[in-house]
This record gives sequence, structure tokens and C-alpha cells, in this order.
Amino acid sequence: MDEIKKAESIKSVREFMSKNNDFTVFYHLDTDGIVSAALLTAALKKMNKGIYYYRPTNYEDYKDMDMQEYSKNVIVCDMQIREEQLPLFKDKNLCIIDHHQIINADLLAYANPKIWGDNTYTPCSLLVYQIFEQEIKELDWASAIGLVGDSGGKENSDFVKKTAEKYGIKIGKDEFMYDNDFGRAAGMIGAMTTVYNREGADEALGILINSTSIADVLNNQKLIFVEKKVKEELEKLKRDFKENAERSGRVYFYELDQKKKRYSSTLVTELSFDKEYYGNVLVFMTKINGRTMRLNLRANGVDIKLPVMLNNIFQKIKGEGGGHDKASGGSIAYKDKDKFKKLFLEEAKDIK
Repeated sequence: MDEIKKAESIKSVREFMSKNNDFTVFYHLDTDGIVSAALLTAALKKMNKGIYYYRPTNYEDYKDMDMQEYSKNVIVCDMQIREEQLPLFKDKNLCIIDHHQIINADLLAYANPKIWGDNTYTPCSLLVYQIFEQEIKELDWASAIGLVGDSGGKENSDFVKKTAEKYGIKIGKDEFMYDNDFGRAAGMIGAMTTVYNREGADEALGILINSTSIADVLNNQKLIFVEKKVKEELEKLKRDFKENAERSGRVYFYELDQKKKRYSSTLVTELSFDKEYYGNVLVFMTKINGRTMRLNLRANGVDIKLPVMLNNIFQKIKGEGGGHDKASGGSIAYKDKDKFKKLFLEEAKDIK
């Protein structure tokens, strides 16, 4: 790991915050993104800085953005940007805090562990905490929620265990450290997005910003309500997956009802941890409209690089996507779904 590059990268982000004000924060509308935005808010508040606007964001949103709506200083948190999307921000001062693929660009401020050669899986909520620890040291519990919610507990177990011990939280036996209060809180926050989409992400962010402990999160009545609602629906969908998923070797293809599209990410993630499906590749395909099909892929327990596979496929059919080696998303033309399945099986023929 290049400690000089790490220090320079972190310094660039901190200087960006110090020199500017009235930020627009784009954050991914999953648990890790929501927690990252809450931690960033707390850090900026300690630095006497303000946030002008929050924008819960998904990967496909960039093509439809009107950047004139947003303030001059933009922070993109936990959201992968590609080089071809950078012109969107040409009139903005841009800061990126992310843990996905590195982009080659001359930016004012850019923090990504991969830049300094750290290939440990570091969810953005832990990265933000590390950058601003001196301002938000007391929010380690929130960072643990975000990183566990993004499947980062296994590679960051020391941080989770230390934080759990500090707050008297009992850790279970799950290797990804999800079966504890951190995991439950992560599920509750994610449920807000599942039920209410962007509005839910914003409301969950507000709840986190106003919480002073993990108990505040666990006892929040709105979060308890959506947790119950999502659990009931997920049980129905898990039974449907068991009955209707198409299996080919270690790959499961499942077409989710369009009306249930908000449950796709949560459902595929939970199934990927289930002992019955762990060690397999789960490919969820959800029709969004007459032209587009959304993809959600998980491969826990599999030696695989999903973004590489998707990129190879998108050389042959039109599509876009990205993410992590074992958790990715994207979209294709609806008419190409059968071609995609065939190409994916060709890419997956050597998985171990």
C-alpha cells in the first residue's frame, strides 16, 4: 500500500471541504450510501460547513441528470462514475469518495482505497469514517452499520468487533457479521429504500442524522414498521424464487415481477447469504419498462469478478453496469435478455 498516495488523497478531500461550502451530495440509495451521507453530514457540521442539497442516486440516473439544479460544489459518495459520465460535472467543483472501480481523471478531490493500492473491501461508510475520524469519532457505530450492510463485515471484522465490544453488542456466528444489532439496523435502513424508494432513502438519512446511538435507530418506529413490511414480502418472494428460478450449474436466473422491483437488491442479497444458495451465482432480471431490464447479481462464496464478466458481455450486446466483484448491477435491453443469459453462462463456465 502506498501511504504517500493515501495521505495525498485524503488531504485532497479534506481540503476540498475546507475551501468550499454549500455542497450537493449525491449518495447511493443503499444502506452504505445512506450511512456514508450521514457521516459526511456530521463531519461537515463539525467543520462549520453546510449541505445545500441531497440527491439519492442509482447507477442509471446519470444519463437523466440536469446538473443546473445543483450547487457549484458536488460530492459524489459511494457512487461509481465512469470517464464518459464526467462531462456532466464539467461546470462543477467535484469531489468523489468511493470504493468501486478507479476512474482516470484529474479531479480536485478523489478518495478511493484502490488508488493507494489497498484492495481490502472497504465500504464507503468506513472510508468516510476513516477520512473524518477526528471529527466524527463517536459515530463508529454508524460506520459499522453501513459497512456490515454492504457485506464488508468479513474483511473488516476487527473494526466491527472493536465497535461491538465498545457498545456491548453481541456478535453472532455469521462470517459477514450480519447477525447482530449492526446487521439489523442495516436491514432496517435498507428497508426504507425498498418500500419508499428515493423518498425512503432521504427519510432514512434524516433518521440517521438525528440519531445519537444505534439504539435510536433500532427503536425508531418508522424503521420498525418498514422492517416488518419488508420481511413479510421477502418471505413470499423467497418461496417464489425457490419454485421458479432457472438453474444452470451454479448459476440461478430469476425474473422478478416488475411490481416488486424495489425488493430486488434486498432479496438477492439475502438469498446470496442463505446456506442453500451460498457458493452460487444469483442473477436477478427485472423488467423496468418495455425497453429495459435491470440486473442485480450476487456471488457470495464464489471466486468471480462480476464487473469484468459484465464488461465482456457488454462488448457483444448493449448494456451498462458495474459494482463489486461479488455484487454488481446493471441494465440491458429487454429484447436481449435471452442473449444475455447465454453470454453470461459462457462467461461463468469456469467459475470455482
